[in-house]
Amino acid sequence: MLALRRLLRNPWVRYGLTLLLLAVVALKVHPQSLALAARSAQPVQIAAALALTVPFLYCKALRWHLMLQAASVEASFGEAFLSLIGGMGLALVTPARLGELVRVAYLRDPQKLKIGGLVMIDKGLDVLVLCGLAIPGAWSLLGPPAGLAFAAMTAAGLLLVYNPMRVHAALAGLTARTRQGVALRLQRIWTSLESLSARSTTVFLALTLLSFVVVLVQFGIILSDWRTPTLSLVLLTFPLVILTNVLPVTIGGLGVREGAAALLLAHYGVPAADAVLAALLMFTINTALPGVAGALLLPASIRSRPPRPVEEV
Repeated sequence: MLALRRLLRNPWVRYGLTLLLLAVVALKVHPQSLALAARSAQPVQIAAALALTVPFLYCKALRWHLMLQAASVEASFGEAFLSLIGGMGLALVTPARLGELVRVAYLRDPQKLKIGGLVMIDKGLDVLVLCGLAIPGAWSLLGPPAGLAFAAMTAAGLLLVYNPMRVHAALAGLTARTRQGVALRLQRIWTSLESLSARSTTVFLALTLLSFVVVLVQFGIILSDWRTPTLSLVLLTFPLVILTNVLPVTIGGLGVREGAAALLLAHYGVPAADAVLAALLMFTINTALPGVAGALLLPASIRSRPPRPVEEV
């Protein structure tokens, strides 16, 4: 297991694995079928799904802005939005979207370690809500044990986010055993937990749920290019598909996400080519396009802001 972890830390291994999985998925569903499905895609549906990216990003940016405010981090809504999509840019080429930590570079506030902790909380809330949404699909498509596992993870996650002080105390206890310099850095990261009051956590979870409702509607619109999607098809499959993004295997989840979509949507008679293209389109409009825009805006963002003191470590 340790050897595998070291191997996956090598970016070239991940790049190669990404290309390999994409090739396997393409060959499995047949390039001719993919080309036929691409030709049958309707621009009107794609445009409608793309329009919903605006409320999706707004919900995520508003949650991020409120989280920064709750942790006493200085940032306007515009800065929060820019840092959000900027993080998406680097996340395109990093496994498990860890590149989103680059959000700190877009913000003027010098509390960089605390902001890094907030990024991890932000991503954790996504995973928590997705686990909850995935319970019915896991139970129905993967079996009751899988459904119970997702329910247990959701319950555990809710327990953690609604008891941040206990989590902080536990982490502080672990931190005390490390070297002083490391302990100081970790303590600054743990201060991000101050953003999780009962009220603010409820607001964050509500905005997270709303953002994923938009995503599910998008997926239904895109899938309607090839067939009329049912509510059960969308609700039972796509949360599980999105969750594959957290697997630290390939770059941007490419190959894993599309393969999962092909397998899960096959339960509803959706051809593999249609499922793969639907998943790829969702990734493109909600992650790739905003991420590229954010990455391009980083140099201008750094030049336009006044110098601020750097956080001591």
